Amino acid sequence: KHALSTNNGTTALHLSLMAFDVAPGDEVIVPTLTYVATANVVRYCGATPVFVDIDSETWNIDSEAIEGKITPRTKGIIVVHLYGHPADMDPIMNIARRYGLFVVEDAAEAHGAKYKGRKVGSIGDVGVFSLYGNKIITTGEGGIITTNDTKLADKMMLLKSQGMDPN
Repeated sequence: KHALSTNNGTTALHLSLMAFDVAPGDEVIVPTLTYVATANVVRYCGATPVFVDIDSETWNIDSEAIEGKITPRTKGIIVVHLYGHPADMDPIMNIARRYGLFVVEDAAEAHGAKYKGRKVGSIGDVGVFSLYGNKIITTGEGGIITTNDTKLADKMMLLKSQGMDPN
């Protein structure tokens, strides 16, 4: 329902975590195989990235290994659809809902990819895309955040615009 532009994919990831109020003391689950920005944005919020190993066949986060890394400080999961290959989203979303965690889909390299007929970036709470020069769709630089949550979109827009209320 909503798409917001950003100056790059890293900013889109960071803005997403800010909208979920990720703060010092929090933990966010990330895959071990990803671009450094995935872990960096967690640190930008003062939180701790918790690394979960990948599935050796898909190279995406191992959905079966996530639950063992969840602690009372875990706030969310960043899933990376690496090299255009979707992560196994159904079990990830089930785990997230069971523990009350947010899910950010890093679909920077997966524009148009589908998981069981659903486009990546539309399955989790937030989808993030990059438009950098080495991506499938490029503007040279840029990013996009997608969400179906109007309150979350409004919060990200407010954060993105330095707190200036459009009204």
